[in-house]
Amino acid sequence: MPTSFVPSWLVALGKVLILAREDVVAALLGMLVELQGLQPRFLGRAEPVEEVILREKPRAVIIDCDHPDCGDALLVGIKKAGALPILFSPFRMQPEVHSVAARHGIKSFTLPTDVDTFGRALEA
Repeated sequence: MPTSFVPSWLVALGKVLILAREDVVAALLGMLVELQGLQPRFLGRAEPVEEVILREKPRAVIIDCDHPDCGDALLVGIKKAGALPILFSPFRMQPEVHSVAARHGIKSFTLPTDVDTFGRALEA
């Protein structure tokens, strides 16, 4: 979708870093990010998450709650870097993911999801 059709607050988001345990899930989320007019970024196999966040300066980080790097320190680090952490899960039930996200004061969603629900999760 051309950015001229995307609300200005979404254009400002720019890059979205995706941390998923499975490549196919990361690819699906990348397509959803692109449908929002944003640029998906993915973590390389040997790249430390913190370095990628500092280098890429994403506006949002979508992180699988079962990703090996997901934890209190990373969620705090994402916020300190000025990015919006968004927790998700392709396997867990929505109430469980929402409960964890609520403890950290962040947004969450579960898969499957639709484009509109995903777009609302990206809203600051």
